[in-house]
Amino acid sequence: MPPGNCTLACMGWVLGWLMLLASMPSHAAERYVIAPQQSQLQFKAYSVFAKPLGKFRSFSGEILADAQQLSASQVRLVIEAQSIDTDNVKRDKHLRSEDFLFVDKYPTITFVSTAITGISPKYSAEGDLTMHGVTKRLTIPVTIEQRQNDIVVRGSVSLNRKEFGITYDALFNPVQDKVDVIFSIVGVKQ
Repeated sequence: MPPGNCTLACMGWVLGWLMLLASMPSHAAERYVIAPQQSQLQFKAYSVFAKPLGKFRSFSGEILADAQQLSASQVRLVIEAQSIDTDNVKRDKHLRSEDFLFVDKYPTITFVSTAITGISPKYSAEGDLTMHGVTKRLTIPVTIEQRQNDIVVRGSVSLNRKEFGITYDALFNPVQDKVDVIFSIVGVKQ
């Protein structure tokens, strides 16, 4: 075969493959909206006389899940700080005050992922948690269950409240620095 014919044949072959690849469907991340009524966002704090299990009743956000390209996946969670609930009106009022969450100045707590790594079903969600006006980078171990119409993200993390500028101390009932957060977040496919 003369050299010119090989060049034309090779170009035809390359163009054919490019057209085939271009016609294949591209995979996009699936979008899920967080459903608070199906989710749980709890915390456990510790003091000498009490170890209350509390929760946040109001939160929102979304999950972008891409099983083919994990690095394209993202999580964004916005918690309404005012919605804190420990089943004790007096304690909840104190937790909303300047001594703790200072909800009048800092109405939301947010987590935005910067990277998700791992192998199904165990992953790590690295991201920025902003609370009380302070942003800290965290890595949270999670399990992810992707179902037909929803996705469930479960995990837990321990936080040091003082790292977020929450420094209240009481002489009578000292509050420990550690707060454990436990969550089961359900996202509904959009």
